[in-house]
Amino acid sequence: MEAFRVYKQYPYYYEEWITLGDGSAVFLRPIKPTDGPLLLDLFKSLSRETIYFRFLTHLEKLQPEMVKQLVEIDYESHFALAAIITVDTKESIIGTCRYIVKENTDHAELTVVLRDDWHRKGLGKDMVTRVVNIARSKGLASMEILLDYRNEGMKRIFASLGYPVSYEPSILDIADRMEILLQEIKM
Repeated sequence: MEAFRVYKQYPYYYEEWITLGDGSAVFLRPIKPTDGPLLLDLFKSLSRETIYFRFLTHLEKLQPEMVKQLVEIDYESHFALAAIITVDTKESIIGTCRYIVKENTDHAELTVVLRDDWHRKGLGKDMVTRVVNIARSKGLASMEILLDYRNEGMKRIFASLGYPVSYEPSILDIADRMEILLQEIKM
């Protein structure tokens, strides 16, 4: 088996415990190269609709090369935050939020996915806020979100955050596009 490549040292300083409105405690931390099995478990627990909304295609399973791309990150041009819970001493990833910088630009694509039983608890909003702030701190100018027009959860998250956003419906009849203008966010 090929060894994992990580380009930067793991950024422990992004680790934190949060408490959601319903009292649930969730540990947020950057993705690690060893998280492949946890990501596979997350994928298996997602509904078909959630999988489609995240990948904008119908996937039956994550291929090994895709899992590798999702966990072998450099924490600079590709950053991912995982939401972790522990049940009976077993860790589970219940969601991820990530950005991937478009080659040779200061623009990135942003994605979010949460296990279905964790929707509408504020976790997505908390994760997006943190990842957007990390992207801003790294000097990125904007983040693009591609979404299915029926993805009301994603629309709710971004409406509640109040970020300066431009919106374009149906790019090539594949997805709507939102862009967060990071440098215009008032802190």
